[in-house]
Amino acid sequence: MTAQDPFINKHAKQRVGLGDAIVLGLSSSGPAQTLAVSLASLVAASGYGSPVPILLCLIPMLGIAFAYQRLNRWDQSAGATYTWVARVFNPYLGFLSGWMILLYYTLGTTTLTIPAGVYTLELLSPSRVNDHGAVFLVAAAWNLLITGLAVAGLKIAVRFEWVIVLLQYAVLLTVAGVAVDVLLQGHAAAHFSWGWFSLTGLGGGKGLMAGMLIACFMYSGWDAAVYVNEESKDRVNDPGRAAIASVVMLALIYSIAVFAFQAVLSPAELQTHAGDALSAVSGQLLGGPFKALMALVVLTATLATLQAAVVSATRVGVAMSRDQVMPSMFGRVRADGSTPWAATLTMGGVNLVLLALSLSTATIGEALTNAASSLGLISIVFYGITAAAALRQQLVAIRAGRGDLILGGVFPLIGVLFSVTVLVGSFWSGAVSTAVIAYGLGSIAIGAAVALILRWRRVPFFVAAGSPWSPRDRRFS
Repeated sequence: MTAQDPFINKHAKQRVGLGDAIVLGLSSSGPAQTLAVSLASLVAASGYGSPVPILLCLIPMLGIAFAYQRLNRWDQSAGATYTWVARVFNPYLGFLSGWMILLYYTLGTTTLTIPAGVYTLELLSPSRVNDHGAVFLVAAAWNLLITGLAVAGLKIAVRFEWVIVLLQYAVLLTVAGVAVDVLLQGHAAAHFSWGWFSLTGLGGGKGLMAGMLIACFMYSGWDAAVYVNEESKDRVNDPGRAAIASVVMLALIYSIAVFAFQAVLSPAELQTHAGDALSAVSGQLLGGPFKALMALVVLTATLATLQAAVVSATRVGVAMSRDQVMPSMFGRVRADGSTPWAATLTMGGVNLVLLALSLSTATIGEALTNAASSLGLISIVFYGITAAAALRQQLVAIRAGRGDLILGGVFPLIGVLFSVTVLVGSFWSGAVSTAVIAYGLGSIAIGAAVALILRWRRVPFFVAAGSPWSPRDRRFS
């Protein structure tokens, strides 16, 4: 996409600011909907020590966020990791990184649309919450609506998400405060113990690794702000600042909320309410009206997160299509040049297929657990690759005396080591199931096969693999 492309010139008037970028990052991770999806799974994996994996992930996630910041200052592309890795390492790894990001956001919508269906039924027809057919129909309807809204434009999406982010933080922190008070007074399902946070309390190494994989999924999504860098007012600085701010804010809300909510119900009750855990917790704490309020909050937060996922995936799709490694139709935009409608509609169709496949598993809880762990696995791979690209790119600047050793070298290195440790540890400890391996690594393997096919067809992006790849100018003018 060149600087004269109509999408760039017309859409530039609707650029987003720093606050908007932070809201996109928070919406993409979606604390309310993410907790709704992962709370039961996290407690099942790590017991009542669940805040530990969340806090252990903070520093490495900051390291990865600093990596994104440095790389975005170097090159502002909607493809982000896809573009950076291709330039720093090689086009094959760059393509595979882009493939994983698209995979993350398409598979990720499964963990969004299932709760959307569940929480809608919780409000309108509670008796059908565990009816897979009803969940699919309602979730599919929401998916179609959000796809339509995404076509309407980025500024509309951001305005919608501002309201939802403020609402969900206010309600989550209020209910969490009540839950902490109940826990400390000894009226929760379990009595507080410092032993929760020991390795034994976490379920040993396997429990810790399984919890960290889910925690990676919970954090993931903060990078959404980077994918709209070509549409940002300060495209050099705002996306990176938004990424760092999002990671810190997510660490705070997740650690507080998980500590507060995890012991309100027994682990068995949490698993029974795997699809509507926050509503069940709120109902237990404050009664029926708050159960309905929490259901509404999670529903609206889920829709905002789904919208952020659609926005992110389509921007990466556009970046890949202009390099001819994705269908050219992904680059088609509305007549006013404001939105890549073709990529948005395509993603909407894929989401419906993945939703149907996920709900074919034995239970909704199992579907959410498999999806959450698979997304954690995928995200930790492309986050680690991004950190490695930043480390290599920044080392050149550091040796020349133009870089910051701590933020440009040490922090990305921490991100790389963390990614490798979690990935290897998850397999070594048996924390990942066969289904997770099939969803995660199997999908990545398909991407590698697609890359080889494109190389065989002599797509220019891959043919130039033997020499430094210089992307076309794709920035806003």
